[in-house]
Amino acid sequence: MFPQPTNPTQGNQYTLADSRYSQTGELEGADPVGYKCEIALMQTSQNFGPHVAGSGRPNPDISLISNDFVVFYADQSTLLRLSNNNFNNLLPLSNWQHKEVLLQDIPSPELDLLLQAIYTIPASSASTACGGNVAELQRFVRGVGWLPTYGIPAKSVILPCTHLFDCILSFAPLYPLEVYALAGHHDMNDLAVAASPHTLPLELWNIDEELAVRMSAKYFLHLVRLHMGRKSTLRNLLAKEPDPHSPIETCGFETQEKLRKNWYTAIALLTWDITAGMTTGRIREVIMMHTRDLTCEGCIKARDARLNAVLAEWSMSVRSI
Repeated sequence: MFPQPTNPTQGNQYTLADSRYSQTGELEGADPVGYKCEIALMQTSQNFGPHVAGSGRPNPDISLISNDFVVFYADQSTLLRLSNNNFNNLLPLSNWQHKEVLLQDIPSPELDLLLQAIYTIPASSASTACGGNVAELQRFVRGVGWLPTYGIPAKSVILPCTHLFDCILSFAPLYPLEVYALAGHHDMNDLAVAASPHTLPLELWNIDEELAVRMSAKYFLHLVRLHMGRKSTLRNLLAKEPDPHSPIETCGFETQEKLRKNWYTAIALLTWDITAGMTTGRIREVIMMHTRDLTCEGCIKARDARLNAVLAEWSMSVRSI
């Protein structure tokens, strides 16, 4: 649903037009003094500056420069350890005099997210704001989308209790299918499980072909089974009518037929618009509305007992894939 970062060739991704950068993005043939001044004039990332004391990150030995010329400090050891393609064949650097790499296609907000994922920044120490509108979610989608380009499986670094995991999940109440699709696309099972309850109020016909392909057949099937399973569970719970009570002078078995008919009228209405996320409040409201004219104390107790049993079992039914 959202545009993904392309996987450009190495040449056009890391080459500047002024030819002072090699095909790998390393600076070559520049005056050292002028070069240092040029770097010093660039903005430094707030989350990935040169000082790492207290951050838990290794000392930086490389600078990654975004296409809007923001400098991010990282270390080659971590990047190489996590990457299965030498960080898109950029590392290790051959020129140890200058340890800078220009990532010409990545803007600084997306590079920041890429590095947050790589360094598994805990939620308590990152400054990136969570939640927001769909444009903010798109930025997270693009940032995570760069991970495979640099040989890093998203599911290996976007883990529960990390800031990026929590941020992405914070979009789920407003954009549940989009967050679930992002998780499925990158096989991030923990995130998919956490996002799936937020999809319950929606009907699966809201998922278009593009979104279904993006979340992958595996996770689409998980979602279908969750929704169908919950609907089936609720139908089975509602199908059982209240138990009859012992006949009394004012309410025999024939009189109790009124409760049975009213119950099934309410159930028919609930079943007509049943969803996997139907609330207990909605179930109680409909059943009480259609049985409110009961006068027999025994019938009222039977109705309440069955209704409470339905609500209790429904509230405990599986809510995630």
